[in-house]
Amino acid sequence: MKRLCLAIWAALSLLLGGLAAQALWEAPSLSNGCYLLLVGYYAFCFLQLICAFFRPWGLLGPRRRTGYWLCLILLPLALLPLRVAYEIWLEGAYRSATGDSGLLGDGVLVWLQDLLGYVGPMLLLLAISAAIAISLLSLLKTQTTR
Repeated sequence: MKRLCLAIWAALSLLLGGLAAQALWEAPSLSNGCYLLLVGYYAFCFLQLICAFFRPWGLLGPRRRTGYWLCLILLPLALLPLRVAYEIWLEGAYRSATGDSGLLGDGVLVWLQDLLGYVGPMLLLLAISAAIAISLLSLLKTQTTR
């Protein structure tokens, strides 16, 4: 089973790494370089997670590391609200998507925009991003990494 998981990991990592390298080769830019680094980061974290799953003490042993690697995998997701806040800043206002309630619902973000201007939705998304990052980092401290 470990070999199967490692084979699937290797195939997906090579495929995504190749696509990221090709995109960087065809159009060198900072965003394509960050995409390649992100693929490498996820490939390393998933490899360590697979190795932690197949340790002799398993998922519930005294030296488990699975939670540590899961938190590191989820940590870049804290950047998603920052990207939305950046798009709001570029447009100068929050544009309500028609028929799409989004992550928080359009009502909350539109209400904040009416109350504070375009800074309102940005502040809320920045607070959500910081809360995600702080909670994941505090969870990382509780995991054993020996």
